[in-house]
Amino acid sequence: MKNDLRKLLRWVCRKLTYNDLASVVPVLLEVLNGSRQDIELKPQEVRPPHYRQFRVDPQPPLCEPLLPHAPQKDWEELQADHLRATGKTIAKVARRTGSPMPPEKCRCRHCHAPVRYLYLNNGKLGSQVQCKICKRTSPTDKPRRESKARYWCPHCGYALFRWKEDGLCTAFKCPNDHCPVYVRNLAQLTPEEHAMRKAGNISQFKLRYHFREYHFASQHLPLKRPEDAPVDLNRIPPSLHTLGLCLTFSISLGLSARLTAQALERVFGIRISHQTVVNYIKAAACQLADFTDENSPVPEGTCAADETYIKIGGKTRYTWLVITETRRAICGYNLSETRGAEPALGLIQSMCGPPDAPRAEAFELVTDGLPSYDSATVAYNTAAVVAGGEAVLNKRTVIGLKNLDPESETYRVYKQLIERLNRTYKYHTRPRAGFKSFDGATALTTLFVAYYNFMRPHGSLGGHPPVAIACLKGKRLYPDMWVELLRQAA
Repeated sequence: MKNDLRKLLRWVCRKLTYNDLASVVPVLLEVLNGSRQDIELKPQEVRPPHYRQFRVDPQPPLCEPLLPHAPQKDWEELQADHLRATGKTIAKVARRTGSPMPPEKCRCRHCHAPVRYLYLNNGKLGSQVQCKICKRTSPTDKPRRESKARYWCPHCGYALFRWKEDGLCTAFKCPNDHCPVYVRNLAQLTPEEHAMRKAGNISQFKLRYHFREYHFASQHLPLKRPEDAPVDLNRIPPSLHTLGLCLTFSISLGLSARLTAQALERVFGIRISHQTVVNYIKAAACQLADFTDENSPVPEGTCAADETYIKIGGKTRYTWLVITETRRAICGYNLSETRGAEPALGLIQSMCGPPDAPRAEAFELVTDGLPSYDSATVAYNTAAVVAGGEAVLNKRTVIGLKNLDPESETYRVYKQLIERLNRTYKYHTRPRAGFKSFDGATALTTLFVAYYNFMRPHGSLGGHPPVAIACLKGKRLYPDMWVELLRQAA
């Protein structure tokens, strides 16, 4: 749709001169504010209330089929109850001549009724019998086909079938028409939506339970961290104090590389080029990346996550941040080209560790309505449960700018917390006017996280940084703090 509008705007601009366009703009403004009744806009397409949107069912599937309920009464007790209620006993199965019979030693596994009360329930296959006493089915001693099902619906216990598959995930769906999820969603459809379903538009409504199995390995998740240092900080000509000044002006104060070089020359008489400043930033980020991850706090209580856009090479890219509500510290970050499920999953793993050995206990994660968070949360929790652990994340969603649902109203304050962090991050990235490469954006983000967690005084914490580092105790000057962090990380 955006490309179509751009084509239309280019066509209109080719047809109008500058003066014509200047005359058209006031008319368009009058149309927008509703003062021009003689010009009508195209009516906006209204989607049905239950139009299919991408969302993930929060409850993971069962990895084993539901076990049958233990029999409450034996078949003789059930027979006696039926006799007292009706005055008659349940007759044994009347078999036709030549009809197949269950094995002689077969018994109902629910009420232990003998073979005379059992009849084959699946014809010539002969692998299932139904009991005339308790009305339930049981397997026979004949060999059965091994089920290829891997997951079962948590609502009705039916085996999920493989619906569709791509390189990232495999989607499973519950086929049971009596599943509580399907019955409830079907009953919520309006008459117009039922008419659309009858017309063949079934795929426009999400009615059945779905589960997506994501194919990922913990060591191969897209997690951006600085890799190559352009210079060796132990062999640079200036002193380490000069390096601390560079990081102070460029990171702590948010100046661009050129303004940092000018400040060093005009204030301290230190002459270095802006490219040298860039090289120092990248080298410092490579040295501090692991130290920052190791000393970032473990998520606890309630955390908030969000993604904000940055410009790299003139294209829109994204930075993902997670902040804890109790300590006001950044506990995870990532950078990516898209807002898909893979970078979101990398963000979760950066703050919680691998799902087979998570370093965080159960906590709440507040996000916006981006479906990638839902997919990543389900994928991480499922991997943790499969590994023998428990679900770690309990996701909460805050939609839009107004509280249109109880969950948004309850967790709105956490969404505002992460938005305030995004504004602080933008203050440090805006002077760059975009990045030339991912390396520069990753280096700046890594150093920003280190500065925000270990150095920046926070108003709600009494002027103290979110994370107290023992090596920085007693140091009040930013250059000294940067130099000491680099020494600890070396």
